[in-house]
Amino acid sequence: MGLGRRLASAGSAVIALGALLVGVPWFLLRFTDAGHLLEADWGAALTTGAGSQLILAILAALAWAAWLVVALTVVLELLAVLSRQRIRLALPGTGWLRPAIGALVLAAVASPTVASADGTVAAPPLESHAAPASAVAAADPPPAASAVGHASSRSYTVQPGDELWEVAERELGSGERWRDIVALNEGLSDVSRLAPGEVLALPTAPDGAPEVTVVVEEGDTLWHIAGAELGDPHRWPELHRANSELVQDPDVIEVGWELRVPAADAAPVAPAPAPAPPPPEAEAEAEAEAAAVGTAEDAVAEAFGWGRPVEAVTPPGAEQEPRPAAETATETPAAGAAEEDHPSDDYPGMLAPVGAALAGSVLIGVAGRRRAQVLARAMGRRLVPLPEQVAHFWTALAHRSEAPAAVVAGGPTTIVLGWDGDEPVEADLEAERALLFTGAERTAAISAVVTALSCAPASAPVELVVVGRDDWVTALDDPRVGSEPSTQAGLNRLARTCSERRLAMRQRTLASVRADADLAEAFIPTVVVFLHPLSPAELDAVGDALALGEVGVSVVAGTAMAPHLPYAPVHVEREEAVLRGRRFSPQLVTAPARRALVELFATTGSLDTQPAPWWKGDDDLPPNVHPLPRQDRPEERAMTTTLSSPSHPVLFVLGPVELRGTAGTPPTRAVGQCMEYCAWLLHNPGATPTRMLHDLQVADATRRSNMSRLRTWLGADPAGTPYLPDAYTGRIHLDDRVTSDWEQFAATLSGGINVASSQALRDALTLVRGVPLGAFAFQWQWAEQLRADMIAMIVDAACVLAERSLKYGDPETAMWAIERGRIGAPDDDVLAVLEIETLARLGRASDADHAVLMLNRALRNEGRDLEASLAVRVQGVIQTPARRALSE
Repeated sequence: MGLGRRLASAGSAVIALGALLVGVPWFLLRFTDAGHLLEADWGAALTTGAGSQLILAILAALAWAAWLVVALTVVLELLAVLSRQRIRLALPGTGWLRPAIGALVLAAVASPTVASADGTVAAPPLESHAAPASAVAAADPPPAASAVGHASSRSYTVQPGDELWEVAERELGSGERWRDIVALNEGLSDVSRLAPGEVLALPTAPDGAPEVTVVVEEGDTLWHIAGAELGDPHRWPELHRANSELVQDPDVIEVGWELRVPAADAAPVAPAPAPAPPPPEAEAEAEAEAAAVGTAEDAVAEAFGWGRPVEAVTPPGAEQEPRPAAETATETPAAGAAEEDHPSDDYPGMLAPVGAALAGSVLIGVAGRRRAQVLARAMGRRLVPLPEQVAHFWTALAHRSEAPAAVVAGGPTTIVLGWDGDEPVEADLEAERALLFTGAERTAAISAVVTALSCAPASAPVELVVVGRDDWVTALDDPRVGSEPSTQAGLNRLARTCSERRLAMRQRTLASVRADADLAEAFIPTVVVFLHPLSPAELDAVGDALALGEVGVSVVAGTAMAPHLPYAPVHVEREEAVLRGRRFSPQLVTAPARRALVELFATTGSLDTQPAPWWKGDDDLPPNVHPLPRQDRPEERAMTTTLSSPSHPVLFVLGPVELRGTAGTPPTRAVGQCMEYCAWLLHNPGATPTRMLHDLQVADATRRSNMSRLRTWLGADPAGTPYLPDAYTGRIHLDDRVTSDWEQFAATLSGGINVASSQALRDALTLVRGVPLGAFAFQWQWAEQLRADMIAMIVDAACVLAERSLKYGDPETAMWAIERGRIGAPDDDVLAVLEIETLARLGRASDADHAVLMLNRALRNEGRDLEASLAVRVQGVIQTPARRALSE
């Protein structure tokens, strides 16, 4: 826009504002008289009717009130513009008016070449993102007296209509930086008119791009800033590189930091071509340097991933960890890898407003559902593999749950609404009787309440009724979570439940009936959640039901307007919520997160299985398969594998995770993550770094640091060949000699467990040292399907060997196989039944009785039934003639 047009626009806006602020009150003072309201006979007006003079006075009073609202709105919008939106106040109910007033104010004050006497700009514009740089720089700029050479400047050729403010706003990201242009160009001043073709010197950022900055605010991450400023959240590495001297770990950015932003229209920074392989001594030196440097990144290496929200204001003081050249090379994916390596869902981002305690509660619930799936699996079957999106979301949940969580005190209906700094903002639904949410994010806040009540262990005694949709209820498949299809049905159920309880209680209080052990179950806490906004009439129906008194029933609902009921109103926006005047950061489960949770619950709740690849369809054993010879102490028999003293690195995962046979120095930190990376690489040979980032849900700097540690730990063979070579092709491969006990187990039984020789089954079971992945099972969520397959193969191998041994009259070997199987799957029902049968065959009646007792106790504690065919087998053992004779 040229100077003339901008001045014309500003003049028009000033005239319009003058008419509003001066012309309207002048007109009202000149032609109306609201003072007649004080002299009117209101009794006569109300009984016989108001006269024309009184009506005009009333209209005048209304006009003055309207003008006052407009005038205050103008003042508040002007304050917002002058403070660059840092001070943002608004009158209630003026949302329809503020956009028009804001546009007038902005047009009136944003004339860039009109400066005040002290040399300052009259008013800056509203804060905005950097505009795309579209400068036309001359290839061979003509000499110009105004262009002064500068070590950190670049040339810009003035275009027709350009002015200082506009050039600064477009090229430097802020019109206020017009002074920087004046300082670099001799003879240029704040009143200079720019001539087309004139060459100006503009300041540049250190990397040669226009310097645009953004101030980090609460909740920001590099992922979100890249999405807002660069238009693509996947460009967050460019932000990290541009601010590497400040941002040492991309997971940790602090409130108040001023970050440089590359030009928004610039193509993503391409990594440098892969360098030639360095000489061995240079490579060793780089590895040693990378392993020795301790940085602030290590302190949070086990934290969140991309989506960690801003928490503190103190910038780190440690030095950034160097970046190995080989890891730089790995950032260029191989051709054709982009499609498989770029999931579109930002799971860490969608979980940013979810607290660590809630994420942990969801994980606990999902783990229980997954355990039920594993126990319900039949021999020769495997759990249906998790969809990739579900696995990524599960991993992001695990990272989110690792954040420090504040302790929440209260009863089963106490929930966390958000956080005031580090302090949780809680509400007891039963004490409040009703929580009524308003605001743009009311649905996300209600979804967070539903998630907490349905997943938190402390809320296990609560009955939850979800009104409006049943996908959540269907996915949970929890008897204490019910649903109603419509708002009217939910209101009917609410009224019926409250009235029935009120009549049953008579004159007693809620506390007294719950103190009666025989009545407590009928008066458990019940929360009715309405997912769709309630109208005023529907809110009245809620109020009528709750007016019956405290009967253990509470309500959570949303409404499009401020509720008129005397219950707790919570206004929720994306960044801030308000409860009784207290402002805090809300806990939200947004629509994408809710869909991901429903899919996670549905996937882990299904008992569907598919044929296992380790099981042959033909169950007939080959004629050369024979049971093992009887041995008194089979556990002492030497295994035929060579993993007890490996000559090359071996990762042990069939029990507590260990990495043995390495040739390098073990790391002092992040040992578990290094072993996790090794496990992931063994399971995903030839994957790209981008795929690794998405599967493990970690930041690139964290990945590179741990890869460097792992490379140093694995070391090289005697000939100097590294066990983790540099990934110059963009694909990461471990040396083929790096293996795991799981690979050995699967290879031993590769022909099919049900047709494997007894020797092979025995060799495989000898590798089992404990529950697969040990203490890391909860942390390595990406390996959940792998862990389920490990347990399934261990159980199937133990069962086949045990049943085969029992068939051929070798109960000692059968007992050995069962014990090995129960080391890896201690709660498996089939192995428990086989143990009972084998103990009976061995004549150990008391031990068999104890095994039956323990099985029944486990089933009762978990609230599940033994599969019918297994129950028949146990009953058959108990009712055998020999067993009856012993019991008599």
